[in-house]
Amino acid sequence: MNFHVLTLFPDMIEQGLHTSILGKAMEKGCITLETTNIREFAANKYNRVDDYPYGGGAGMVMEAEPVYRACKSVEQKIGRPVRTVYLTPQGRVLNQTIVEELAMEEELILLCGHYEGIDERVLEDVVTDYISIGDYVLTGGELGAMVLIDAVSRFVPGVLSNEESSQFESLQDNLLEYPHYTRPEEWRGKKVPPVLLSGDHRKIEAWRYEKSVERTKERRPDLLKNAVSVTCAFYAPEESLREMILQTTGEMTRYGNFLDVGRKKIRKQRNAFGSGDFLLFAVPACLPSDSPLASHEEFFCSFHGKDTPAALMICGGSDEADQASGQLQLLSERLKTALEGRGFRILDICLNPEESRKRRQFLLGLREKIYRGIS
Repeated sequence: MNFHVLTLFPDMIEQGLHTSILGKAMEKGCITLETTNIREFAANKYNRVDDYPYGGGAGMVMEAEPVYRACKSVEQKIGRPVRTVYLTPQGRVLNQTIVEELAMEEELILLCGHYEGIDERVLEDVVTDYISIGDYVLTGGELGAMVLIDAVSRFVPGVLSNEESSQFESLQDNLLEYPHYTRPEEWRGKKVPPVLLSGDHRKIEAWRYEKSVERTKERRPDLLKNAVSVTCAFYAPEESLREMILQTTGEMTRYGNFLDVGRKKIRKQRNAFGSGDFLLFAVPACLPSDSPLASHEEFFCSFHGKDTPAALMICGGSDEADQASGQLQLLSERLKTALEGRGFRILDICLNPEESRKRRQFLLGLREKIYRGIS
């Protein structure tokens, strides 16, 4: 991942990011940071880049031309147009889903404004994303750029020693993170909760989920209104397909439930869900010759929703050939119709989730819907 920051204060960016984890990541080459001083593209000998606003008012406005020239100089080095983020209180408020989306890029340009802002005409010409780090105003965009770089870098391979820690953090599943403890077992009369010393991973995960809910109710009750319980209902006759489905669900939620519809017991019981649930249905594109049921739809006859949001994955097909692609589309439409008839709202469909980038974009889209509140 390569970050390119357009700023009036490059030293502020350089000094703030070349330390700690990010500094080590730059030394290893996992990420790179290049700052571009917008003043160097001024059209006057004083390197002045601001002027009085048309229409009057307090403060100064950054001129369009220096910003434009600075941005184009970076694009010229890269050799193509690049996703360009303008840090502004008027943008989308940064959240974990946006962070993961940006982490999929190879190059990012971050534009830092100052004074009363930047001439609107150049923003319309070069900016692709408007992002805010919160509903407040700073003296410039540099601190916002550093926050974004730090958050995005955590998802770049090799930046963190523990890859899981980049995924399961605060705000995962619209829940705050559970409490953490380390040695000693007792500190000033306060003991570590016994369950964390038990070695029983199921009980530990249940305790962590309970504490996450409690903490969210206490500190961020606004998040709970968008929290959903995620269940993956799947049929995976091959172990490799099963592992991929479980991994995909794990990338979406920490606390997912799994129902293997290949098991007769699951198909015979009544599986009922409400509007506070989210279902991820996953099936292979072709049923094997020894399939316990003759059609894909039959696997989900025991599932009943009540305006329940859901998504569908069809695995193992090939959309490179027109015929195969057409068959997958027909299958997806059949399953969508069947599930909607059982009370589920299909928000999205992913064909061939084996392609990692396609699967990642599919999951990010779903998590963004969940984060903002499914309506």
